[in-house]
Amino acid sequence: MSNRNIAKTFIWTCLIVLGIFIIRISIDGLVFWSTEIDYSKTGLIGDFIGGVIGTIISAAGFYFLYLTFYEQRSSFERERLESKFFDLVKLQRENVSELSFDASEIAENYDSLFIEKNLYQGKSVFKVVFNQFIMCRNELRPFFKRKKMFLPEYEKQMMSNNFFKNSSASIKEAALIDICFSIVFYGLSSEGLLILNSIFKTKYKPNFIKDILRYVSLKPAKDTEIFDKWLVVSNRNTRGKKNEIVRKIYDWRKYKSLNEEFEFNDTVENYHNRYIKYYGGHQFRLGHYFRHLYQVVKFINNQKGIDYNEKYGYLKILRAQLSTYEQAVLFLNSISSMGQSWELQPEINPKLNGFKDYDFKLITKYNFIKNIPGDSMYGINFKDFYPLVEYESEQNEKKRPKYH
Repeated sequence: MSNRNIAKTFIWTCLIVLGIFIIRISIDGLVFWSTEIDYSKTGLIGDFIGGVIGTIISAAGFYFLYLTFYEQRSSFERERLESKFFDLVKLQRENVSELSFDASEIAENYDSLFIEKNLYQGKSVFKVVFNQFIMCRNELRPFFKRKKMFLPEYEKQMMSNNFFKNSSASIKEAALIDICFSIVFYGLSSEGLLILNSIFKTKYKPNFIKDILRYVSLKPAKDTEIFDKWLVVSNRNTRGKKNEIVRKIYDWRKYKSLNEEFEFNDTVENYHNRYIKYYGGHQFRLGHYFRHLYQVVKFINNQKGIDYNEKYGYLKILRAQLSTYEQAVLFLNSISSMGQSWELQPEINPKLNGFKDYDFKLITKYNFIKNIPGDSMYGINFKDFYPLVEYESEQNEKKRPKYH
């Protein structure tokens, strides 16, 4: 009950008590409008009114004074909350405006996903990131036909996760997103490979990850001679044929020798490693962006003094700042190892009494990928992963939890 309603209830209670008192003394034969006043009785009544009703009125005065200070304090706290929130939104916009990507280092004719200009800035960078993810996913699809890719303990953990129990998403599709987006995010430099191997070593079988990272590391950004060799490797239609050439290339790098009978010797020979990798990574661009975005949402979600509708209103303002490609990349991030705290492995705050586990699943709770159009993105059915998000392309009302 709000303080305003409590105050109204208190006033009506006092009026009812006073009314009952007047009726009661009238029944006892006391009539105040009589010209004959019995001061022995009315004096006692006056003492009663002064002692009891006066006390109630004094208490009411103190109570209303308290309400005044409380309302002022609540108003101040709300102003402080809104000020901090909009400062955070401003910082988020500044983070986006500072993003840039130099596409001049990528050979234009080789990128089937439309490198249209040399310099991408601001929100357009997310289109580059998303397109690189799609390219990586298309290139690695043959490797995911392998039946056994998970380490047993991790597979068991994923199968028991409520995220997958309550959706139509498969852990294999989640692994494809995780691996491809991690490659795009961290890149394939020496440092990037160390990070990727560290992330994947507790999840996937070593040879499976080794084959994938060796293969995509062969793709150059802008080296025409090496790219022609890469096309020979990437155009092999099975994982086995790709891996055969990849092994020969790494053997040549190590021993500088060729198998005289191998049909792809022209491809293998002189496949050096001095080129810039196509997947150079975006961690230095997007790391701070995702951390800050998550903290803004978490900050509002953890507020105790406002209800869910008010929280949703604030975060709807934040969501309105996100372009379609930003929301698409946010979806990929949330399935990958870096962003699972958004929903797949939410951070539960035990100090928030009354909150349930689903109150910390932030993408569904605040419909944060609401504006992604269609039913899928290049064959990825994002609605399988987040079935309770109220997408703008859908008309049917969904049965969602009662959030706090």
